[in-house]
Amino acid sequence: MLDARTPLPVADESVDAVFAHMLLCMALSTSEIHALVNEIRRVLRPGSTFVYTVRHTGDPHYGVGIAHGDDIFEHHGCAVHFFYRHLVVQLAEGWRLRDIRSFDEGELPRRMWRITQTLTN
Repeated sequence: MLDARTPLPVADESVDAVFAHMLLCMALSTSEIHALVNEIRRVLRPGSTFVYTVRHTGDPHYGVGIAHGDDIFEHHGCAVHFFYRHLVVQLAEGWRLRDIRSFDEGELPRRMWRITQTLTN
């Protein structure tokens, strides 16, 4: 098992694309999320694409349950970091932000964004 807070066991500029479904909205602090995106940047080749999904602050569970600070809320034993749009924009600094798409997932439903960004050369 890999801890997302540790360096990826992959060489620099050796990956063509990364897809991360809900990884960044786990119970990671904002600084840990920034570090993880920087690590993904390290392993991607120039011009490569990073696609990720996160729950956002329009989600019905945002603000519900146990507040852990840093927009992290625990509901039924699951802690989630909910994203404001400005965090998505911050994470795209130095990238080409190509798309922020809203979608719903599951029965709740979870309110999500799918973000697509490309590493600039």
